[in-house]
Amino acid sequence: MDKSHFNTFIFSSADKIYYYVYCLLRNQEETLEVVSLTIEECWKERKKFSHTDMIYVFKIARKLARLKAATGCEKRISPASANNLLADTNPDLTRFCLLTQDLSPVQAEVMCLRSMVRLHMDDISIVVDLGINNVQSILSEVRKAIRARIDPNGIFSGSKSNEVLFKYYSGKSTVEEEEQLRLYFSRMDLSDVTGADKELFQLFLKIGNAAMPSNCSDQLLLEIKEIQKRNWRSSFPRIFK
Repeated sequence: MDKSHFNTFIFSSADKIYYYVYCLLRNQEETLEVVSLTIEECWKERKKFSHTDMIYVFKIARKLARLKAATGCEKRISPASANNLLADTNPDLTRFCLLTQDLSPVQAEVMCLRSMVRLHMDDISIVVDLGINNVQSILSEVRKAIRARIDPNGIFSGSKSNEVLFKYYSGKSTVEEEEQLRLYFSRMDLSDVTGADKELFQLFLKIGNAAMPSNCSDQLLLEIKEIQKRNWRSSFPRIFK
């Protein structure tokens, strides 16, 4: 993969990489550091993957984020300070973090990869190293748990009135079906669903299209240029040996 293809590939996916890592670390400074390291490692290994191979990128990001989490626990937010997220990220991501703060790390990660990054089930399975049945089970549990947090007193019937919504809460809906639901909720076409369902999908509709903070985007651009410039400088002497 040449520089032009690499940059197009990375920048078209940078927002999703950023928010995936953010959901793992929940700290803007650490997230930006890990995203930069992810891009640097992908740049070094760019000949080993294609310009559509996002699984490779997310596996690298996951590895680096877990290393960072193991060494930077003192910076990690606690539930009591979760509202501080408003200072460095958008309110929709803040809402997602609050709704998932009581979940296990892998539950929040699987939900992020599906709802925000929109990876297919088999791709999520590869990234988190779990079987597809386990991924489906996690999605089902987490979706119901998040819905219950949105509306603690609401009655959940499994949304059997809508076949796709029922599959969604069973963890078995496809990415394409979920996109269809997002479209329905953006148009408010589904009149037979609860307010909790609508809020859930409107949240994921906004998050799925969210851009990283502009200051992070600008800093990341500068760092990518430096990474590639540094790589070019290091190879320059070898060319003329």
